[in-house]
Amino acid sequence: MAANNYIAVIQRTMLVLEAFRGQRNLRLADLAARTRMVKSSVFRILFTLERLGYVEKSVDGRYAISSRLARLAGPLRPESDLAAQAGPFMAGLLHRFQETVNLGVLEGDEVLYIRVMESPQVFRLAAHAGMRSPVHSTALGKCLVSCLPRAQVESILKRRPMEAFTPRTIRVRSAFLQELSRVRAQGYAVDNEEDSRGIRCLAAPILDGEGSVVAALSISAPAVRLQPEKDREVAAALKEACAQISTLRGYVAGASRMASRSRE
Repeated sequence: MAANNYIAVIQRTMLVLEAFRGQRNLRLADLAARTRMVKSSVFRILFTLERLGYVEKSVDGRYAISSRLARLAGPLRPESDLAAQAGPFMAGLLHRFQETVNLGVLEGDEVLYIRVMESPQVFRLAAHAGMRSPVHSTALGKCLVSCLPRAQVESILKRRPMEAFTPRTIRVRSAFLQELSRVRAQGYAVDNEEDSRGIRCLAAPILDGEGSVVAALSISAPAVRLQPEKDREVAAALKEACAQISTLRGYVAGASRMASRSRE
């Protein structure tokens, strides 16, 4: 009876998922070799997982595990939970600037807000955990994709068209790629009323032990309060907070990809 309950396709699916252990991006041939399965079987499993959002495929044919799969395990231990680690630093930024502070990650082709601390001001940006936004029009999104390979960025833009939300939204792919170069060079991103008219936002990246961008932290506010002359002060505070969170995530200074690694 026990043998009749065994579902072989689930075993094969788990073999494919386990083949990603220790690897970020793998080709179909790599996965077939690791699992010792024929390419056609591996392809069908990957196709299904991609449709369900558990695997992502880049334009150059490489596959990667998505963040959605990791969240199936439920809440992480407090010492390794990103939201818990970022909380004190978010609270510090909120206290200092009195503006909304957001923590976001890249999920699929969008920014997923995983924690938001709202401004005490009456006139503020209405954001909440679980909210999603495009990458091309938000400071969080620009940070999150700034260090991805160019082919992967273009794949995201192809699947999620660069819709114009305001007259300032970047809609030309080459201009957006230039914008990402600026983000890498200066270590922070700016949404200058590109996602919502009258709202500005600055964000900085959070890195893991390998120097990869795993999340981003932002401050958003009405443009009348968060004016360009405040950018230097706000950006410096964000970068400092993110540097400390990155250290908690295992990052060691000098391993950053933000300024040193080419993404052409």
